[in-house]
Parts: sequence; structure tokens; C-alpha cells
Amino acid sequence: METPLYYIVKAKLVKKENGKEPEFEEYQKVFLKESPIIARQSAFDYYQGCLDVLLQNKGIEYTTDKQARLDLINFIETGETSKVIIGEKEVVFTNDSLVNGIGVYRVVNQAINFDTFIPLDIGYQVILHGIGNLVSKYQIDEFMFFLRSEAQCYEQLKLYTNHGITEVTYCSRSVWEEGCEDISIDTFKILKTPFDWDGFDKPFWWGQPDTIPEPQVEPLPQTFENIINGGESNTVEFKPTLLYNFKTGKAGISIKEIIAKTICSFLNSKGGFLFIGIDDNGNTQGLESDFKLAEGKKPKDFFQLEFDQMTQHFLGFATRSNINGQFIKLNGNEVFVVIVEPSSRPIFLKSQNDKKFYVRGEASSRQLAEIEEIINYCIDRFKR
Repeated sequence: METPLYYIVKAKLVKKENGKEPEFEEYQKVFLKESPIIARQSAFDYYQGCLDVLLQNKGIEYTTDKQARLDLINFIETGETSKVIIGEKEVVFTNDSLVNGIGVYRVVNQAINFDTFIPLDIGYQVILHGIGNLVSKYQIDEFMFFLRSEAQCYEQLKLYTNHGITEVTYCSRSVWEEGCEDISIDTFKILKTPFDWDGFDKPFWWGQPDTIPEPQVEPLPQTFENIINGGESNTVEFKPTLLYNFKTGKAGISIKEIIAKTICSFLNSKGGFLFIGIDDNGNTQGLESDFKLAEGKKPKDFFQLEFDQMTQHFLGFATRSNINGQFIKLNGNEVFVVIVEPSSRPIFLKSQNDKKFYVRGEASSRQLAEIEEIINYCIDRFKR
């Protein structure tokens, strides 16, 4: 069917059992119609039905998206079990999973190249709305970016919107923290979602830097502890820092590129877990070396922003729905764990003016440089 955009409702689970490789489970239902806006409405209706079922399992009725986010914290953090049908399969949410979530994704079905935003290749997909560990306060900027680009697609391709365009005044966290306060607040046209944008039009919706206390770090789940104790492997990697270069005593872009290389190799392979704040021998040293570079900013927010900018710079926005990061506590130190889901298409690392392709070996990232080698790997790994 010739249509530039279509939509998918996905449920994602990441599990890790002792002695086994991680399982990245994904369930989806595709909404592909001649009119993209009808496909979009159908996807959001289906998503809403899934939320209703999850809430009914707890004896709760849906009232607002904001309330549902509070009510459904349990389906990712407690021992309760929730079930929902995605497509033709039953998805069981339990606390055995490291990452749980459900969301609506937009997929590009035709190559689109507008001057107003980045080129969108066939298969390019991003999350527009979701719940659970798919979404954090650090990703709201990306929500807005993807919704803006979606509205631009509809406008420039002259697609029917069924009067679904709305205007939202929004304060960009990333632009504000880069010191561009005068241009960080603007009004944008987006297609409606259930997300409540009230209060996001003012600076520091993410928390006042000096008056809001740091959130408490969650205790280390037993599953993470088992992964760390197993050492580095084809799905596990340790890195001491995200930014800090121990040789120079300063932040270094080369350190970020090393982190991005590992993530790229996981994306192109079976997925995996990257622990930042642990050395190659498995010794926990925490994130203090990175935190001291924050220069007055909240250390965790500074770290998360640097991490997001790193993934965007080296890997692109398209990979963000496959990458989930969180702070955990280990031996009294804070560590950042990155859970990387395998990509459905090849991902190249942007290195200066070049692009490089990495895959995961037994306990390291390996570059494939020969064109024939890359092609053969991609045919085998990404065949549908």
C-alpha cells in the first residue's frame, strides 16, 4: 500500500535469567491504511484499549493519561502480573523483566527529505507516545521533536489530518541547558496525543537545579547483580566513565565515542547491557569522575543530557527507542546501566566525516570494514 507513514503499537519486555543471554521480547500490531491519519487514530485507539485492560487487571478505570502513568507504575515495579493482547499474542508483564513498556510508534514508509528536518529513511520509526520504562523525563524533548517532525510530514505532504493539529507551547530542556534561554520556549504544531503538556511551557519543569532534591536511586535489582557478577560477554560491557578521560583529567569526545561504539555493536547484534561506572575488571568505581564535570549543574541531569547528546551525535535519533538508561546503586556507588535492544536495521557509527559498522564479539566490539563483509552480515542478521 502506497502511504508515506504508518503506525505500530508495541509492547517491549527485556528479561535476563541466570546463565542465559538477555531476551529482548517485542510484540506489535501494525496499522497501515491508505490514509495515515486513520491508521494513527486506529493505533491510538488500540493503545488505549491495551491500557484499559492493564488497568482493569488492577480494578482501576482510566481517567487521564497522567493518572494512568501513576496507576501503572505497578506493572513494571511490583510482583503483580498484568496481561494484554498485542496483535495475536498475549503479553505478560511481571517484575521479572528489567524493562517493560507499551507505546505508539510512527514508521516512515517512503523516503522523505525535507529541508526543515533530518531525512527520514524507509523503516525509520520513533515512539510518539508511551508508558512504562519506554518513557522518562529525559525523553520529553525527543517526544516533542518527533511530534513536530510528524506534523511537518503531514503539512508538507498535504496529508489529511482530520483537524487533529494542535498548538503546544513548550520549553525545550536541552536548549535551555545549553544556555539558549531566549529561544528555548516556543509554540509548535503537533498532532494530538493523550500526553498532558500543561506545565511544560515553563523552565525547570524537569526540576529546579537548587531547590528540588535529587531523586533516590533505586536499589540494584537481583537481575542486574547477576549480570555484573557474570563479567563481560557478548551481551555485557563495563566502562569506567562516559566523559572523563583519566589521562587528561578532562572530558573527552573520544571517551564518548568508545561508549557509542559499544552501543552500536549491541544494536547490530543481539542487544546487551552496558554498565558505566565499572572498570574492565568488574570493580565498581561509580560516576564521581563524570559528575565532577557538571560545574554547578545537577550531576545526574548533566550526565543524562551528555548521554542523550552522545547517542544523537554518534548514532542518530532513530536509535533512541532501542536504548534505555537508568541510574542504579552498586556497593554504595551510583552506576548508569544502558539496556540496548537489537535494532531491526543496520546502524552505523558517525565518526568525524566517516561512518563505521560495529558488531559484538565474545567480549568486545569489532568493526567490519570490508563492504562485502558488511553486506553478508546484514543479509544474515537483518533478513525478514
